[in-house]
Amino acid sequence: MSERTQHLDAWALGLATISHAGRVLDVRYPSPALGPPPERFAAGSTEIAPVDAQELDGVTLAQAAGEDPLRDVRRALVVTVIADLAEPPADAQDAYLRLHLLSHRLVSPGSISVDGIFAVLHNVVWSSLGPCDPDGFDAVRTRALAAGVHVGVTSVDKFPRMTDYVVPAGVRIADADRVRLGAHLAEGTTV
Repeated sequence: MSERTQHLDAWALGLATISHAGRVLDVRYPSPALGPPPERFAAGSTEIAPVDAQELDGVTLAQAAGEDPLRDVRRALVVTVIADLAEPPADAQDAYLRLHLLSHRLVSPGSISVDGIFAVLHNVVWSSLGPCDPDGFDAVRTRALAAGVHVGVTSVDKFPRMTDYVVPAGVRIADADRVRLGAHLAEGTTV
């Protein structure tokens, strides 16, 4: 932990993509927030029902929850709470929230701990269908082919393109493949 690391808390409602093996492939947090969460949520990640998302302004996000048989994943609503951003990420949901906080410009680089982030994230096939588990991806491609759907793969990595999750105001990005989630781009930046 660096001397610049801040002891802050953060929380967000998100949509997690979870493989049939239970791996968290990604989490989309459209509106991450610094500060304490609603009282009923403790530190960590909690799956919630779509009806519970309404009170957290997650109606649209809730509509995306459910099974995706083509990719053999489920999309689950989660509330993730980080009690202390100075501590290392506890799991993939925690790591994705930290990456979103950085890309949403809510925290600055070096102000939160990302120690050990590679250990809590899984390799993911980032495809035109969305995130897929590398284990069994050939079967996903075959199901897509049978359905007449082309599958493009942009990368196999632990970090997705930032622009698939966050598009900061006032920046220009000519090659989105070069900017990963967690990048903190100041307004006026050109990449």
